[in-house]
Amino acid sequence: MVKRNRRLDKRGQKIISIVCLSFLCGVMGGAIAANLMGDGAKTELAGIIKSVADVEQAGSFGVVFWKYLKYDLLIWLGGWLSLGLFLSGAAFLLRSISLGFASAMMMVTYGAKGIWGAIFAILPQNIILIPAYIFTMCAAIYYLLAWNEGNGKRGLKRERRRKQTEYCLLLLASAVLIAIGAGIEVALYPL
Repeated sequence: MVKRNRRLDKRGQKIISIVCLSFLCGVMGGAIAANLMGDGAKTELAGIIKSVADVEQAGSFGVVFWKYLKYDLLIWLGGWLSLGLFLSGAAFLLRSISLGFASAMMMVTYGAKGIWGAIFAILPQNIILIPAYIFTMCAAIYYLLAWNEGNGKRGLKRERRRKQTEYCLLLLASAVLIAIGAGIEVALYPL
């Protein structure tokens, strides 16, 4: 019994390490992509960002919540599919790259003020959202590997149904975190 728990702990640690490392690589990749853009593209995109920043305001809670929940649902859905790791990984990587790109473009557009802009405009809600996405991605990988694991009692329908219920409850927990993140964004940037 103790050996099995150690094996699960090591697997969980490996999954968390890989997920966090891939998120960090995605953020760095987005930042590098923003910095490697040509001067003309940077200037054009900076102009668009400035014009949109003057006009655009935060949406309602439902709009903001749905904006973040889409990524979470795609990541979670990948845990149900046999090749779902690609779906989950793509959604997770897209979210991390877009976060790095947006932060870097704010810094490129506004210079030193962009650092403060990124801290105040992007960081507060993402303090909650990033752990929610990491949590969901780790759960998707873990349950993707655990669906057909074990023989005997573990192979019974009851055990499989228990895993499915756990996985659905984990989606609910991550949706609560995303609602908190969306609430922070709406509270900080009201209409």
